[in-house]
Amino acid sequence: MRLLLRCLKADFQKSKHTSFMWLHLIIPIAFSTVLILYFYERDQSQFHLYKSFMEAIAVALPLLIGVLCGMTASLEEQAGKFQVLLGSTSPKVIAYASKMLMLLFMELCSIGIALFIYIIGLKFILHVPDLSYDIFITGGAWLVAGSVALYCIYFFISCMFGMGASVLIGGAGLLMTALMNTGLGDAIWKYNPWAWGIRLSGLNGVLHFKEKGVNPLLMHEINSGVLVMIFGIICIIVASLIWFSKWEGRKTFE
Repeated sequence: MRLLLRCLKADFQKSKHTSFMWLHLIIPIAFSTVLILYFYERDQSQFHLYKSFMEAIAVALPLLIGVLCGMTASLEEQAGKFQVLLGSTSPKVIAYASKMLMLLFMELCSIGIALFIYIIGLKFILHVPDLSYDIFITGGAWLVAGSVALYCIYFFISCMFGMGASVLIGGAGLLMTALMNTGLGDAIWKYNPWAWGIRLSGLNGVLHFKEKGVNPLLMHEINSGVLVMIFGIICIIVASLIWFSKWEGRKTFE
């Protein structure tokens, strides 16, 4: 644990003077501000305000994660062709865990900032009555949980093929997430990592705002989706740790 904390501290120090940190601050502030201005003097239900916020973040996340993972991997490549990352700790997976924890912590902070500004705007600018703070926080938590697998996937792509590939597949993931939020994703969203965040946050909102009491079918959909997501995240994390423990850096032909 002490070694992991030291690695985390070193990772934050390396990213301190890069655009990586600023993006996690500027993007959520700009996003929430634009959304509040868009809804200003528009009569919208609290459910629509919640749904718009969660869907917009969920759709943008794959592209943003692709960019941020690409930046993180690029920083390590520039620092010594990944040899600093691969040779700084024993076992190597500590360095990988440190990168993932840093990325997830920064995402958590960014979504927290976006939520804070958005809720403040809903209360004091849009004057939404009886604002349900808890449902927004729960929805944000589902977005973070649903993106754990995406960070593992995009970091792997970034290390193996570079930032360009990560951004390209991030754009494809954006389209995939948007499609999974339509009727096309009703049957398969549980098995698609790009759909977990947007679907679970959306179902959470439907359960809170639309259903009067507990809907057994809706609860079954949520619970089964959560179970598949947890199993999928565990499998992807284990596969990522095995890959990283055997990886020796990008070869010239990669």
